[in-house]
Amino acid sequence: MFAAETLVGPSIPWFTLSPLLTLLAGACILMLFGSLLPQWPRGLYGIVSAATAATAIVFCFFLWDNLSDGKPETIIGDALAFDHFAVLGTITICIAVLLASLTTSDYLVRENEDGPELFVLYLAAAIGGIVMVASQDLVVLFLGLETLSLALYVLAASNRRREESQEAGLKYFILGGFSSAFFLYGIALIYGATSHTNLGRIMETLSTSQVFPRNDVLLLVGIGLLLVGLAFKVAAVPFQVWTPDVYQGAPTPVTSFMASAGKTAAFAAFLRISVTALESRVDDWRPVVWVLAVLS
Repeated sequence: MFAAETLVGPSIPWFTLSPLLTLLAGACILMLFGSLLPQWPRGLYGIVSAATAATAIVFCFFLWDNLSDGKPETIIGDALAFDHFAVLGTITICIAVLLASLTTSDYLVRENEDGPELFVLYLAAAIGGIVMVASQDLVVLFLGLETLSLALYVLAASNRRREESQEAGLKYFILGGFSSAFFLYGIALIYGATSHTNLGRIMETLSTSQVFPRNDVLLLVGIGLLLVGLAFKVAAVPFQVWTPDVYQGAPTPVTSFMASAGKTAAFAAFLRISVTALESRVDDWRPVVWVLAVLS
């Protein structure tokens, strides 16, 4: 008779994930009602989406109080770290969802269109953005980036009656694919130089000078490629060429959401990487950021 072995999984504090779970639940509800009740009043989609974002904001305030000691709460094997910075970024993204949901309802009425999928994509993009804000691992950060990006690609092309909207979605998708490739290649090079993708372990490796000189070039090129990927998302010079066509072609509420939630997530991800992982190499990446900031 064989003794049964007990498998013990990682302990997950579900309350810490409450903003993410709230947005996920709202997206599932909208998809369910959108498929089962096609004649549901248009305004209710926006109300449900806005209420979901408002509920997530309320959970963020409770989460802020739980972090009063200033110590971040790392979860899921140190893949995510919720601290005051992550909570503030989550609140900002949820506010963008709330405002975009309210303005999109009026837009759909004016355009005489049904668009429950727009609100689902808002919530999906917000989930990806929050993962980017709270990410403690480069691979998880990339997953959040792609979740955000794929939702924004579809949102940009959501107006099927306008050729400009379809063109905007196609251009954004092609150029976004290139930027994601640069970002992923940068992750691979940094992993090759440090043997880690966790931001905390990368910081420990760099601060203890365990990077061999032959790997220093890998590290610098990897940092540069990460900057290229994130600079595209924030439309920093010279990676801003996509913004005029995409912002003009996308529906106005979508443009406002892209310019707020997308850039918030990208800026927060850059701050998370630079402060947590690359603080000891600040002299390497800070001049590049200065140049991008001045030119932009």
